[in-house]
Amino acid sequence: MELLDVYDNSGNVTGKTIVRGDKTITLGENEHIAIAVIFIESSDGKFLIQKTSKEKGGEFSSTGGHVNSGETPLEAIKREVKEELGIDIDDENIEEYGFLSFDMPLRYLFYINKDINIEDIKIQKEEVDYVKYMSIEEIEKLIKNNQMLKSHGIMFNELLIKRKI
Repeated sequence: MELLDVYDNSGNVTGKTIVRGDKTITLGENEHIAIAVIFIESSDGKFLIQKTSKEKGGEFSSTGGHVNSGETPLEAIKREVKEELGIDIDDENIEEYGFLSFDMPLRYLFYINKDINIEDIKIQKEEVDYVKYMSIEEIEKLIKNNQMLKSHGIMFNELLIKRKI
C-alpha cells in the first residue's frame, strides 16, 4: 500500500494522505497528488526517452512517477531514476523547474545533463520496455503523432521554453 501526500494549489503539503489507486477517494478543487518527471539530456543534445511497458500503456515517456508520502519531489525523482533505470543521479546537478498544474496532479519538472551509457541501464521490466536517446525533433514527432504520454509531451515542451532550447 503506497501512501501519497495531498498538496494544495501552491504545492504545499496539506497533511492529508491518500492510498495510491484508491478509486473511492475524491480530491477537492484545491487538492492534488504530486508526480515528478525528469528529462535527462546527454552532452550531444539528445534526451533519454523510454518506451513504457504494455502494462503501463506502451507509450513513450521520460522517467518519473508519484511522489510518496513524506518524500520531496526531488527525493522521488532520484528514487524513480534508480527504480526504472538502475542509475543513481546526483542532486547537485539536477535542475528543478517547479510544477505544472493540469489535470489533477501537480507535475514537478526536473532536468539533468548527464551522459548515461545505455549499456549501464538496468530497466524495470514492469514499467519500461526499452530506452533510447532521441533528438528534440524525434520527440516532437512523437508528441505530434500522439505516441508520447500526453503529460510528458506537455512537460517536454515546457522544458524547452524554460531552458530556451
